[in-house]
Amino acid sequence: MALPARRRADPDGWLFLTPEIEREVPSLVDALRQGAAAVEERRIERLIHRGSLGTWFQYLRDVRSRLEQGVSTGADPQLTRRLALILREQYLLVPALRPDDPNDAPELARLEELT
Repeated sequence: MALPARRRADPDGWLFLTPEIEREVPSLVDALRQGAAAVEERRIERLIHRGSLGTWFQYLRDVRSRLEQGVSTGADPQLTRRLALILREQYLLVPALRPDDPNDAPELARLEELT
């Protein structure tokens, strides 16, 4: 029997989510023509220094929206799939941080479709 995931008590615990996003999302968003890599890097940096778990997931929803725009304009399927996988992983890790949010299930379902 699997034990339920333990939640991190640290309010900054969400920062463990950021490395893959920092490494890959700016260039993927840029390649999909949904934002400039340098702008995306600065946006992520601001979130890391001044954001919260809530603003982080707002950012992820925004990136998912731009991902869908890229898909609708015929962006490279390998790039869109990679971005969807990265975003999806964030939602799979969220139970370690907080209780489910009403936005989580629809976001995860949509990202599953995009992968």
